[in-house]
Amino acid sequence: MRSTLVFLFIFFVGFGLYPAQSQDIADRIIAVVDDEIILQSELVNQAQMYAMQNRIDERQIPMLKEQLLESMINKRLLLAKAIRDSIVVSDAEVQQELEGQLRQFEQTYGSLDRVAEQLGMSIPRLRREMRDDIRKELLVQRLQNQKMQTINVSPREVRNFYEEYRNELPPVPEQVEVAHIFMIPEEDENVRANAFARAEQIRDSVLSGGDFEALAREHSVDTGTAERGGELGWVRRGLFVPEFEEAVFSMSPGEVSDIVETQFGLHIIKLEERRGDSVRPRHILIRIERSEESDRPTIEKLQELRQRVMNGESFEELAMEYSQDADTAPFGGTLGNVPLEQLEPDIRRVVGELQEGQISEPSRINLDDDYGYSIIKLITRIPESEIEFNRDYHFLERFTMQYKMEIEFEKMIEELREEIYWEKKL
Repeated sequence: MRSTLVFLFIFFVGFGLYPAQSQDIADRIIAVVDDEIILQSELVNQAQMYAMQNRIDERQIPMLKEQLLESMINKRLLLAKAIRDSIVVSDAEVQQELEGQLRQFEQTYGSLDRVAEQLGMSIPRLRREMRDDIRKELLVQRLQNQKMQTINVSPREVRNFYEEYRNELPPVPEQVEVAHIFMIPEEDENVRANAFARAEQIRDSVLSGGDFEALAREHSVDTGTAERGGELGWVRRGLFVPEFEEAVFSMSPGEVSDIVETQFGLHIIKLEERRGDSVRPRHILIRIERSEESDRPTIEKLQELRQRVMNGESFEELAMEYSQDADTAPFGGTLGNVPLEQLEPDIRRVVGELQEGQISEPSRINLDDDYGYSIIKLITRIPESEIEFNRDYHFLERFTMQYKMEIEFEKMIEELREEIYWEKKL
């Protein structure tokens, strides 16, 4: 497993958040891009982290620094251009990305305390600096997407690319054709009733004069907002899930909502401010946890379906009838031909143990904010192989598109280096 520092380096490379050890380095400005500066300490830390991650000999670090500095300058040029073009990202988009990154940190390293300790900063500062860096990253991504979304490739371009680079192309990775029957366990009524009772108790505490922010920090399971007292920031209409949006836009500043149920759980909402079609709410989220008891009927149903297939019934027909994966059920549960490495980790783990034609026992599949169970059928396994034009056209098309986008990106950077002030101060 990669170290915490390396993981954080990968995420924050290009902007300003880096481990606290850099504070021991005699700092100076080594580059200026528009209104942004790049410090010697940033470059040293990023070079050390990259060398550690890729096991690069220390003697190569001077050359590595040159390459990294160019990359850092390019990223700041893109940021300056995004700001000049009035590209914006909403507080809700930044918050959503922040929460996703924080959840990933917690899942990988156990707690945010450990992450903050490694970086030598408090959790509030970690959140604040992450939020700033995420906003910059999203601005750059949006600019690049706007510039690249009109690029496409023709069959002739794919053929020409193949003819020119066929001897340099990597092999096609191992692929699998799989299908699954996916089911989500029903909630246990007792667990559901207990969650509602707990939410009502917390709401009563708020209405009796309790401090909403303190109660959010104590009870909310939304790790992205709990430590800020449930603060969601300014969010415009259209960015909340429907049930939450309907409730919050019907409220007056200072009002506390009834219990609002969404796909994420039970919410107690307090509206702080409203400006036209934008609101600044807080919330306390109580999740309706499913129990082992409530999962058992789903597992047993999938075991029954597996046995029916073993007895000769059609997996595809049963998937169309019973699977709750709306994207694959109409097609007999098939996920198509997929590179093994691109499968969801839980599915990839199961498929790795199957032979062609085998069907797995029910396995838990974790989703972003939920989970379910699947029985998985391995239809075919295609070993890694040299790329062929007709068979692997979709791979070639993707490589050609990537190559063309890289050329366009280089042109864009060259233009920005002419348009926007930048200077190295080495």
